[in-house]
Amino acid sequence: MLNKVLALAGVCLGASLLLTGCWDRLELNDRAIILGWGMDLAEDGVYLATANIVLPLSGKQGSEHGGGGQSGKTGFLTESAYGKDNSDAAQNMQKKLSRIIFPGHRRNIFIGEKLAKAGVASVLDEYSRNPTVRPRTNIFVVKGSTAQQAMSLSYQLESNPSTAVQKIQEKVGAPISRSLLDFYMMANTGSCGVMPALEISHPEKKYKVEKPTDNPPKTTLELTGAAIFTQQMKLAGYLGPDEFWVRLWLLGKLRYRAFTYAMSGSRETVTVNVNSFKSRIVPVLDGHTVSFKVLLEGKGFIVENDSALDLTKRKDMEAVQDRISRYLERQTRKTLNKVQKSYKCDIFGFGDSIHRRHPYQWKELKQEWAKLFPSADISVEVKLTLTSIGITGKSLLPSPEKGEFR
Repeated sequence: MLNKVLALAGVCLGASLLLTGCWDRLELNDRAIILGWGMDLAEDGVYLATANIVLPLSGKQGSEHGGGGQSGKTGFLTESAYGKDNSDAAQNMQKKLSRIIFPGHRRNIFIGEKLAKAGVASVLDEYSRNPTVRPRTNIFVVKGSTAQQAMSLSYQLESNPSTAVQKIQEKVGAPISRSLLDFYMMANTGSCGVMPALEISHPEKKYKVEKPTDNPPKTTLELTGAAIFTQQMKLAGYLGPDEFWVRLWLLGKLRYRAFTYAMSGSRETVTVNVNSFKSRIVPVLDGHTVSFKVLLEGKGFIVENDSALDLTKRKDMEAVQDRISRYLERQTRKTLNKVQKSYKCDIFGFGDSIHRRHPYQWKELKQEWAKLFPSADISVEVKLTLTSIGITGKSLLPSPEKGEFR
């Protein structure tokens, strides 16, 4: 009896050893890791997909020499293919690649302007349906150009331009790894969609290269604001950089930003770094008439003073605080008026504020909100508090009027 039990145990143990292991595993060396994916609309109506694929050896060499491009080689491969949709284009692209396409690490998606104008609904389904694609991904519109051209640019500070645009977005105070998910959420609530916008930026001035070691400014990618889409997911227009931060502040998503204001004349300026933002939207309902009171608060410190003001004096400090607050109020009202009149779409979350504070009234207003928002009265108040003038009291520069130290 004992021998039978031992024999049965041996058979089970042997079977378990045979059944373990990853029979369908795919080695890392057999994967083409995608960091960026772009879609353009071709002339004949088909789509052109572009992929930024990591080159492990080049990426390693680039990091050892201080970043991509410094070793003389880029850390990525750009490949393209035509297709009827994302999956078809990827299948056609696979014919050119010796490794299996792996989109699990895809961080950024680029949409060419022509495709954005025609509508992005037909290419977005795969990004939410494919289980290997992360929904917390960035998506950008390439203003005035194609996704393929934007993704073909090298970037010296990073081994891959797809990584660079994500870091640029973070460094200007905007949230990262959210724009695709936010777009889906806005589209499913019947609102307009918003995507960050990139632009291919050429050097402000071209310099003649005289030595091989010269390193003049090069064509690169620049975060230029945001793209607004209609409810049909077609590009309606853009918000500029000075309008982009207004939306982020209203939504409570702005992390930090520097504001420069001309106190007297174009050359006498004061610059303030603001690193704390608060937003409060209060809806006021009177039947089907809706108005809003917006209070924006910020705290920051002065990093540069090129004016004749003595910031150690209370009245001068309060003057800077008051003037910059009024300047930010004007910028906010200007942006709100542009969106209400030109795009007629609530991209600031005013409808959500009604939903949170007056859920029953919102059920009645929701169906008419697209018509009510453009005419809604919105009052704006900005309170900026300066907590520091820096490590210097009076400016060390001589006064331009008196020729003496201020």
